[in-house]
Amino acid sequence: MKFRPRGGQWADWLAYALFVLIAACSSGGPDIVPVSGTVTRNGKPVPFVTVYFQPTSGRPSLGNCDAEGRFKLGYTRDQDGAKVDTHTVYVVHFAEAAAGPAPADFKQIYAKYGTPELSPLKIEVKKAVSNLEVKLD
Repeated sequence: MKFRPRGGQWADWLAYALFVLIAACSSGGPDIVPVSGTVTRNGKPVPFVTVYFQPTSGRPSLGNCDAEGRFKLGYTRDQDGAKVDTHTVYVVHFAEAAAGPAPADFKQIYAKYGTPELSPLKIEVKKAVSNLEVKLD
């Protein structure tokens, strides 16, 4: 005997199938938490650099530092934060996009922290944080 929904039952089955599909598709993304703080070097703020947080897998988050070295990470255009993971942290300065000039010692900073391959700095993001100090010492 075959089960054949009648009349309004088709709409019920279709609604249920759509609900299951939406639930399955929306629950698979990474855990993203808000992250903000200050980039420092020798205890002083590092202004106008872009800080990248590169997780062990997946897309990086990035934030632009203001004149006091403060940043807020963005994961996507519409979502702030960083993936819960261990990150390699590196910094760059894009003259065209920066709100100000590169720090005077940026060549030294870039030589050590300028790419994910060079940077020794690892930061583990476990939960939301609003006062993270990224030390480039």
